[in-house]
Amino acid sequence: MDEQEVLRKLGFESEAELLSVKQLAKYHPIYATDYFDLSIDEKETNDSIDRLSVDKTFLPIFYYSVYGRIMISGWRALLNTDYKNKVISINTKDHHESWIKEQRDKTDYFSVDNVMIDEKIPVYLNEQKKEIGRLFLKIDQGHVLGKFSNLLSYIENFLGNEQNINNIDIYPQFARANRNSKKDHGQVNFECIITKHPATPFYYEAEAIFTHPLDKIPIGTRIKIITLEKTEDGHYQKSTDPDAIFEHVFIPNCDYAESDPASVLSSDNTAVDYRNFFKEGDLRALKWKNIDFQK
Repeated sequence: MDEQEVLRKLGFESEAELLSVKQLAKYHPIYATDYFDLSIDEKETNDSIDRLSVDKTFLPIFYYSVYGRIMISGWRALLNTDYKNKVISINTKDHHESWIKEQRDKTDYFSVDNVMIDEKIPVYLNEQKKEIGRLFLKIDQGHVLGKFSNLLSYIENFLGNEQNINNIDIYPQFARANRNSKKDHGQVNFECIITKHPATPFYYEAEAIFTHPLDKIPIGTRIKIITLEKTEDGHYQKSTDPDAIFEHVFIPNCDYAESDPASVLSSDNTAVDYRNFFKEGDLRALKWKNIDFQK
């Protein structure tokens, strides 16, 4: 896809609007092919690696938003290391649910929340009454920190008793943005960098990105992959090998290119339509190919 199509599918009229997104602004996004390259802040990265001590192989990424609200927007972790994952003890009595687990309105049939738990929604498909689900809409239960990390059970414990292992760390992600395709540069394509190098230790960040902190759906995922090396005192630091793997990207949460037969969305959708979709999480905000929503 060209950059303008991607921007429109994220709800933006111009690149300047993307560059103003609070969680991305300091990384200076530059469009590549279906994703954006981001700069790497050396001090920020080194400080984060230092914070992940022997007792903490993962930590949440906090997003300080409006009205003093604090959200867990993602996770940082040491992967493929010889550190043993140790469960962090927290007081769950005062635990507040993060954005990851929303209270859904069971009467709102067209909310993306219902699709995410595999509820069927009533539509007219080619003028015939049907019930369809997220697979037809090509919306995945996309993980921010993927299952490949083997950390989901530890995240469950960290978040406390109010979280369900099947719901944590998940958001509605278009299939193109989630799956492993070199052509489409989906999230799994980058996660495979780590799984293909099981003997190489990595520092990893995955964060859901929102245009506005109160939005229902993230506009994509920010991923950072840093090759590590062990120091003499047994800790890890950023690799000094010039050929080591260093990736920092933003993967837009959008459908296949409109010219691709796999696309499920109409080319008539405007930036305003997409903005409303991410803001409200209402499937009716968008025009879908061959689909009309029943009243």
